Amino acid sequence: MSGPGDAPRRPVRMCVRCHAVTDNPTVVCEVHQSSGPGFNVYACEACAPQFPPLPDVLDLLPRRRPPEGAR
Repeated sequence: MSGPGDAPRRPVRMCVRCHAVTDNPTVVCEVHQSSGPGFNVYACEACAPQFPPLPDVLDLLPRRRPPEGAR
């Protein structure tokens, strides 16, 4: 068990690309599920640049134009 003066534990994850265990993981994908909680997919620092950037949620929403003549 950790005591009151111990440093917080760093996250340890496995890289999805090279399968190395890293203590400095980077989120490269978010998996959403309709039947339960989703999960994050991680990569190590060396493999993370090989993945495309995560999209901004607001960019995924359809954009509506105001009706013509309305301001």
